[in-house]
Amino acid sequence: MSDDPILTLFVFITIWFLLYGIVKIFKLERPGFQMNSFYAIYSSTRLNGLIERLAKWRPEFWKIFGNLGIAMSVGQASFAAYILLRNLIRFIWTPENASPVQPLILGVTISWESIPWFLLAAGVVLLSHEISHGIQCYAEGVPIKSSAILVAIITFGGAVEPDEEAINNAKIMSKMRIFASGSFINIIIGLMLIPVLIFFGSYLPAPIHIFFTWLYLVSINLSIMNMLPIGPLDGGQMLRTATKDLKNGAFYEKASTFGCLALICGNIVMSFARFGFVQM
Repeated sequence: MSDDPILTLFVFITIWFLLYGIVKIFKLERPGFQMNSFYAIYSSTRLNGLIERLAKWRPEFWKIFGNLGIAMSVGQASFAAYILLRNLIRFIWTPENASPVQPLILGVTISWESIPWFLLAAGVVLLSHEISHGIQCYAEGVPIKSSAILVAIITFGGAVEPDEEAINNAKIMSKMRIFASGSFINIIIGLMLIPVLIFFGSYLPAPIHIFFTWLYLVSINLSIMNMLPIGPLDGGQMLRTATKDLKNGAFYEKASTFGCLALICGNIVMSFARFGFVQM
Protein backbone atom coordinates (compact mmCIF):
# COMPACT_ATOMS: atom_id res chain seq x y z
CA MET A 1 0.00 0.00 0.00
CA SER A 2 1.34 3.37 -0.96
CA ASP A 3 1.35 5.86 1.90
CA ASP A 4 1.36 8.97 -0.26
CA PRO A 5 -2.40 9.32 -0.96
CA ILE A 6 -3.32 8.53 2.65
CA LEU A 7 -0.71 10.95 3.94
CA THR A 8 -2.08 13.61 1.59
CA LEU A 9 -5.61 12.98 2.87
CA PHE A 10 -4.42 13.10 6.49
CA VAL A 11 -2.59 16.39 5.92
CA PHE A 12 -5.66 17.88 4.22
CA ILE A 13 -7.95 16.86 7.10
CA THR A 14 -5.48 18.31 9.60
CA ILE A 15 -5.34 21.61 7.71
CA TRP A 16 -9.14 21.60 7.46
CA PHE A 17 -9.62 21.44 11.22
CA LEU A 18 -6.96 24.09 11.76
CA LEU A 19 -8.85 26.40 9.39
CA TYR A 20 -12.12 25.49 11.08
CA GLY A 21 -10.65 26.45 14.44
CA ILE A 22 -9.33 29.76 13.07
CA VAL A 23 -12.69 30.63 11.50
CA LYS A 24 -14.59 29.90 14.70
CA ILE A 25 -12.13 31.52 17.13
CA PHE A 26 -11.80 34.74 15.14
CA LYS A 27 -15.45 34.72 14.00
CA LEU A 28 -14.59 34.99 10.32
CA GLU A 29 -17.97 33.77 9.07
CA ARG A 30 -19.87 36.33 7.05
CA PRO A 31 -23.22 36.47 5.21
CA GLY A 32 -22.94 33.98 2.38
CA PHE A 33 -20.11 32.06 4.03
CA GLN A 34 -20.80 29.29 6.50
CA MET A 35 -18.46 26.66 7.90
CA ASN A 36 -18.97 23.72 10.23
CA SER A 37 -16.92 20.67 11.12
CA PHE A 38 -17.50 18.85 7.84
CA TYR A 39 -18.18 21.41 5.13
CA ALA A 40 -18.02 25.06 4.16
CA ILE A 41 -20.45 26.79 1.81
CA TYR A 42 -19.92 30.01 -0.06
CA SER A 43 -23.02 31.33 -1.76
CA SER A 44 -23.24 34.61 -3.58
CA THR A 45 -25.20 36.41 -6.23
CA ARG A 46 -21.82 36.89 -7.91
CA LEU A 47 -21.88 33.19 -8.70
CA ASN A 48 -25.33 33.66 -10.23
CA GLY A 49 -23.93 36.56 -12.24
CA LEU A 50 -21.00 34.49 -13.52
CA ILE A 51 -23.29 31.66 -14.59
CA GLU A 52 -25.67 34.12 -16.25
CA ARG A 53 -22.82 35.77 -18.18
CA LEU A 54 -21.70 32.37 -19.45
CA ALA A 55 -25.27 31.63 -20.57
CA LYS A 56 -25.48 34.95 -22.44
CA TRP A 57 -22.11 34.41 -24.12
CA ARG A 58 -23.61 32.38 -26.99
CA PRO A 59 -27.32 31.66 -26.39
CA GLU A 60 -27.62 29.75 -29.67
CA PHE A 61 -24.68 27.54 -28.67
CA TRP A 62 -26.33 26.54 -25.39
CA LYS A 63 -29.58 25.67 -27.18
CA ILE A 64 -27.67 23.35 -29.51
CA PHE A 65 -25.75 22.02 -26.51
CA GLY A 66 -29.02 21.25 -24.74
CA ASN A 67 -30.55 19.57 -27.80
CA LEU A 68 -27.49 17.37 -28.18
CA GLY A 69 -27.76 16.55 -24.49
CA ILE A 70 -31.35 15.39 -24.95
CA ALA A 71 -30.38 13.18 -27.89
CA MET A 72 -27.41 11.80 -25.97
CA SER A 73 -29.55 11.11 -22.89
CA VAL A 74 -31.68 8.63 -24.83
CA GLY A 75 -28.56 6.78 -25.92
CA GLN A 76 -27.08 6.87 -22.42
CA ALA A 77 -30.24 5.47 -20.78
CA SER A 78 -30.64 2.79 -23.47
CA PHE A 79 -26.99 1.79 -23.24
CA ALA A 80 -27.08 1.58 -19.43
CA ALA A 81 -30.26 -0.54 -19.45
CA TYR A 82 -28.82 -2.81 -22.15
CA ILE A 83 -25.51 -3.33 -20.32
CA LEU A 84 -27.24 -4.06 -17.01
CA LEU A 85 -29.73 -6.48 -18.60
CA ARG A 86 -27.03 -8.27 -20.61
CA ASN A 87 -24.80 -8.60 -17.55
CA LEU A 88 -27.67 -9.96 -15.45
CA ILE A 89 -28.43 -12.57 -18.13
CA ARG A 90 -24.76 -13.54 -18.17
CA PHE A 91 -24.79 -14.01 -14.41
CA ILE A 92 -27.65 -16.46 -14.85
CA TRP A 93 -26.48 -18.38 -17.94
CA THR A 94 -22.74 -17.77 -18.35
CA PRO A 95 -21.46 -16.36 -15.03
CA GLU A 96 -17.84 -16.69 -16.15
CA ASN A 97 -18.52 -13.90 -18.70
CA ALA A 98 -20.27 -11.53 -16.26
CA SER A 99 -18.66 -8.36 -14.89
CA PRO A 100 -18.91 -7.13 -11.29
CA VAL A 101 -21.34 -4.30 -10.62
CA GLN A 102 -21.06 -2.76 -7.19
CA PRO A 103 -21.77 0.41 -5.21
CA LEU A 104 -18.86 2.74 -4.53
CA ILE A 105 -18.05 2.39 -0.83
CA LEU A 106 -15.01 4.19 0.55
CA GLY A 107 -12.51 1.74 2.00
CA VAL A 108 -14.51 -1.26 0.77
CA THR A 109 -14.97 -1.16 -3.01
CA ILE A 110 -12.72 1.89 -3.34
CA SER A 111 -9.30 1.10 -1.88
CA TRP A 112 -7.75 3.44 0.66
CA GLU A 113 -5.05 4.34 -1.85
CA SER A 114 -7.68 5.44 -4.37
CA ILE A 115 -9.92 7.45 -2.03
CA PRO A 116 -8.17 10.85 -2.43
CA TRP A 117 -8.16 10.54 -6.25
CA PHE A 118 -11.80 9.42 -6.34
CA LEU A 119 -12.93 12.30 -4.12
CA LEU A 120 -11.01 14.87 -6.16
CA ALA A 121 -12.48 13.50 -9.40
CA ALA A 122 -15.98 13.40 -7.89
CA GLY A 123 -15.66 17.05 -6.86
CA VAL A 124 -14.75 18.15 -10.39
CA VAL A 125 -17.57 16.07 -11.87
CA LEU A 126 -20.22 17.41 -9.47
CA LEU A 127 -19.09 21.01 -9.84
CA SER A 128 -19.14 20.90 -13.65
CA HIS A 129 -22.49 19.07 -13.53
CA GLU A 130 -24.16 21.76 -11.44
CA ILE A 131 -22.63 24.67 -13.35
CA SER A 132 -23.92 23.15 -16.60
CA HIS A 133 -27.42 22.92 -15.13
CA GLY A 134 -27.18 26.54 -14.03
CA ILE A 135 -26.00 27.83 -17.41
CA GLN A 136 -28.80 25.99 -19.17
CA CYS A 137 -31.35 27.41 -16.71
CA TYR A 138 -30.38 30.97 -17.62
CA ALA A 139 -30.20 30.10 -21.31
CA GLU A 140 -33.81 28.90 -21.10
CA GLY A 141 -35.00 31.93 -19.14
CA VAL A 142 -35.27 30.14 -15.80
CA PRO A 143 -33.72 32.27 -13.01
CA ILE A 144 -31.58 30.71 -10.29
CA LYS A 145 -32.58 31.46 -6.71
CA SER A 146 -29.15 30.60 -5.35
CA SER A 147 -25.83 29.09 -6.33
CA ALA A 148 -23.06 27.94 -4.06
CA ILE A 149 -19.61 26.40 -3.95
CA LEU A 150 -19.38 23.67 -1.33
CA VAL A 151 -16.08 22.45 0.06
CA ALA A 152 -16.48 19.38 2.26
CA ILE A 153 -13.81 17.89 4.46
CA ILE A 154 -13.01 15.26 1.81
CA THR A 155 -14.24 16.69 -1.48
CA PHE A 156 -15.95 19.68 -3.05
CA GLY A 157 -18.80 20.51 -5.41
CA GLY A 158 -21.46 23.01 -6.23
CA ALA A 159 -25.19 23.48 -6.17
CA VAL A 160 -27.71 25.59 -8.03
CA GLU A 161 -31.33 26.08 -7.02
CA PRO A 162 -33.58 27.06 -9.93
CA ASP A 163 -36.75 29.01 -9.32
CA GLU A 164 -39.26 26.18 -8.88
CA GLU A 165 -42.26 28.05 -10.27
CA ALA A 166 -40.30 29.23 -13.30
CA ILE A 167 -39.04 25.75 -14.14
CA ASN A 168 -42.53 24.27 -13.71
CA ASN A 169 -43.89 26.84 -16.15
CA ALA A 170 -41.07 26.39 -18.66
CA LYS A 171 -41.69 24.71 -22.01
CA ILE A 172 -41.16 20.96 -22.24
CA MET A 173 -38.04 21.25 -24.41
CA SER A 174 -36.57 23.87 -22.09
CA LYS A 175 -36.98 21.55 -19.12
CA MET A 176 -35.50 18.65 -21.05
CA ARG A 177 -32.45 20.70 -22.02
CA ILE A 178 -31.94 21.79 -18.41
CA PHE A 179 -32.17 18.25 -17.05
CA ALA A 180 -29.93 16.78 -19.77
CA SER A 181 -27.16 19.37 -19.60
CA GLY A 182 -25.47 18.16 -16.40
CA SER A 183 -24.81 14.62 -17.58
CA PHE A 184 -23.97 15.86 -21.07
CA ILE A 185 -21.04 17.95 -19.85
CA ASN A 186 -19.87 15.00 -17.75
CA ILE A 187 -19.81 12.62 -20.69
CA ILE A 188 -18.02 15.24 -22.81
CA ILE A 189 -15.30 15.49 -20.15
CA GLY A 190 -15.04 11.71 -19.98
CA LEU A 191 -14.81 11.26 -23.75
CA MET A 192 -12.23 14.05 -24.08
CA LEU A 193 -10.00 12.25 -21.59
CA ILE A 194 -9.88 9.03 -23.66
CA PRO A 195 -7.42 10.31 -26.31
CA VAL A 196 -5.44 12.12 -23.61
CA LEU A 197 -4.94 8.88 -21.68
CA ILE A 198 -4.29 6.80 -24.81
CA PHE A 199 -1.81 9.08 -26.57
CA PHE A 200 -0.25 11.03 -23.72
CA GLY A 201 -0.83 8.81 -20.68
CA SER A 202 2.72 7.45 -20.64
CA TYR A 203 4.12 11.00 -20.62
CA LEU A 204 1.98 12.31 -17.78
CA PRO A 205 3.29 12.46 -14.20
CA ALA A 206 1.89 9.54 -12.20
CA PRO A 207 -0.45 11.66 -10.00
CA ILE A 208 -1.93 13.41 -13.06
CA HIS A 209 -2.41 10.08 -14.84
CA ILE A 210 -4.17 8.57 -11.82
CA PHE A 211 -6.38 11.64 -11.40
CA PHE A 212 -7.33 11.70 -15.11
CA THR A 213 -8.15 7.98 -14.97
CA TRP A 214 -10.49 8.48 -12.03
CA LEU A 215 -11.97 11.60 -13.61
CA TYR A 216 -12.71 9.56 -16.74
CA LEU A 217 -14.29 6.70 -14.76
CA VAL A 218 -16.44 8.92 -12.55
CA SER A 219 -17.52 11.21 -15.43
CA ILE A 220 -18.58 8.39 -17.73
CA ASN A 221 -20.30 6.28 -15.09
CA LEU A 222 -22.14 9.17 -13.44
CA SER A 223 -23.31 10.61 -16.76
CA ILE A 224 -24.68 7.25 -17.94
CA MET A 225 -26.30 6.12 -14.68
CA ASN A 226 -27.79 9.57 -14.04
CA MET A 227 -29.73 9.30 -17.29
CA LEU A 228 -31.55 6.14 -16.24
CA PRO A 229 -35.28 6.95 -15.84
CA ILE A 230 -35.27 6.58 -12.06
CA GLY A 231 -37.40 8.96 -9.97
CA PRO A 232 -35.11 11.71 -8.60
CA LEU A 233 -32.30 11.30 -11.16
CA ASP A 234 -32.12 13.68 -14.12
CA GLY A 235 -33.25 10.84 -16.38
CA GLY A 236 -36.32 10.37 -14.17
CA GLN A 237 -37.04 14.10 -14.34
CA MET A 238 -36.86 13.96 -18.12
CA LEU A 239 -39.24 10.99 -18.32
CA ARG A 240 -41.67 12.75 -15.95
CA THR A 241 -41.57 15.85 -18.13
CA ALA A 242 -42.13 13.85 -21.32
CA THR A 243 -45.03 11.78 -19.95
CA LYS A 244 -46.82 14.16 -17.58
CA ASP A 245 -49.60 14.89 -20.08
CA LEU A 246 -50.07 11.24 -21.06
CA LYS A 247 -52.96 9.24 -19.66
CA ASN A 248 -50.70 6.58 -18.13
CA GLY A 249 -47.74 8.86 -17.42
CA ALA A 250 -47.54 7.98 -13.71
CA PHE A 251 -47.52 4.28 -14.57
CA TYR A 252 -44.64 4.72 -17.02
CA GLU A 253 -42.65 6.59 -14.36
CA LYS A 254 -43.14 3.90 -11.72
CA ALA A 255 -42.53 1.05 -14.16
CA SER A 256 -39.26 2.56 -15.40
CA THR A 257 -38.07 3.38 -11.89
CA PHE A 258 -38.76 -0.07 -10.46
CA GLY A 259 -37.52 -1.80 -13.60
CA CYS A 260 -34.18 0.03 -13.56
CA LEU A 261 -33.78 -0.43 -9.80
CA ALA A 262 -34.47 -4.15 -10.24
CA LEU A 263 -31.72 -4.36 -12.88
CA ILE A 264 -29.23 -2.50 -10.69
CA CYS A 265 -30.04 -4.45 -7.51
CA GLY A 266 -30.02 -7.77 -9.38
CA ASN A 267 -26.56 -7.03 -10.75
CA ILE A 268 -25.24 -5.95 -7.35
CA VAL A 269 -26.59 -9.05 -5.58
CA MET A 270 -25.28 -11.44 -8.25
CA SER A 271 -21.94 -9.62 -8.30
CA PHE A 272 -21.51 -9.95 -4.55
CA ALA A 273 -22.49 -13.64 -4.65
CA ARG A 274 -19.89 -14.39 -7.32
CA PHE A 275 -17.07 -11.91 -6.72
CA GLY A 276 -17.60 -10.48 -3.24
CA PHE A 277 -16.34 -6.91 -2.89
CA VAL A 278 -13.92 -5.95 -5.66
CA GLN A 279 -11.64 -3.04 -4.80
CA MET A 280 -10.74 -0.38 -7.30
